[in-house]
Parts: sequence; C-alpha cells; structure tokens
Amino acid sequence: MMVGASMFFGIGIALAIVFVSGAIEPTPRYALALGGIVIGGGMTVAGLAGRRFTEIVDDRWTEVEGWLALGATMRQATLGHARLAVRAALIPSLDQTKTTGLVTLPGAFVGAIFGGLSPIEAGRFQVVVLAAIMAAGSITAVVLAIGLGRLRVRPVPQE
Repeated sequence: MMVGASMFFGIGIALAIVFVSGAIEPTPRYALALGGIVIGGGMTVAGLAGRRFTEIVDDRWTEVEGWLALGATMRQATLGHARLAVRAALIPSLDQTKTTGLVTLPGAFVGAIFGGLSPIEAGRFQVVVLAAIMAAGSITAVVLAIGLGRLRVRPVPQE
C-alpha cells in the first residue's frame, strides 16, 4: 500500500509538471511513452528504497532502540537510515542519466526518431524523459522512506 501510494504521488507530480509546463504535448502518444518510462523508473526506485531502508534499519536496530530510549520518535530514530536508503535507491537512475548519450543511445531518443521526430526534437524528448525519471524517483523514494519511518516493530528483511 505504501509503495503504491508513494509511486502514485511521485509519478503523478513528475508527469503533471511535464505536461502542464508544456515541455511535452499532452497527447496520448506522448503520455503513453513518457508514462510507461517514468512508471518503470518509479517502480525500480521504490523497490530499491524500500528494500534498502528495511535492511539498514534491521542492521542498525540497536541504534534505533538507543534513539527511542532517549525519547526520539520512530521517525527521528530512522531519519538517517531513510536518507541512506533514498541515496542508494537513486544510484541506478543517476548512473543512467550520466551515461545517456555518451555511452549508450537511450531508448526514448531512438524510439522518437523511429516515430518520425527530428533528432533535435528526439533529444529534447530524451532530456525531458530523464528529468521526469529523476523527479519521479526522488519524490517516490522520499515519500516511501517517510512512510516507512513510522515503524512499530523491527522490520524483517525479505530473502
């Protein structure tokens, strides 16, 4: 439930900004292409953030208990762990963004050219796609980490 809500929030905001700002025309063709790419990126980031947060909190549970014994709330006790989880979850998206155009030809760029766009328009579309992936991923990871910070018991990592 928390993963779905954080993805809905992060992806919704990123796509709304792209279409409302006029960066991309809000046509079904672009909405489907951009939406699919951003949803895929959001799913990856949400999975990584949730898994990493659970692992970090489990590994450092005595630290969390120490904060709780000093009067901190659960959110305060896991704040540093949430930051580490968000940072780790965004690494694949950051790496993809850094190498796009230098090492790899991105799929959105190639697809836009095959779809009939000029190379300049395809490049503009790719830049918007990368920005939307990063925005959606960042918002999704932060919202998920905040939501998971309301733990009641020690998390059990999934094998």
